[in-house]
Amino acid sequence: MEQKYVTMCNGLLYYLVAPCLLLYFITIDMGLINRSLTMLIIFGVLIVIGAAVPMVYKRKNTDYKFDVNSMYSKVMSLLVIWELAYNFYK
Repeated sequence: MEQKYVTMCNGLLYYLVAPCLLLYFITIDMGLINRSLTMLIIFGVLIVIGAAVPMVYKRKNTDYKFDVNSMYSKVMSLLVIWELAYNFYK
């Protein structure tokens, strides 16, 4: 497997799957959509695949590193904390 595909897999996981999952939970909390086990299974499979590919590649190539934009990680962290706090006090 080539490094560009592993980097693309990481990018999809961090910049597409994670925000979509957060948006999914926020829309459930707002009452716009209902919970669905099917959607959670889909997100679960995407996360497992998205995490497994880089882990397998990293075992073979220990010098591989994927950097996430620091501002993006801070914003996502704040949004996740906000979502958890909202659910805690709901």
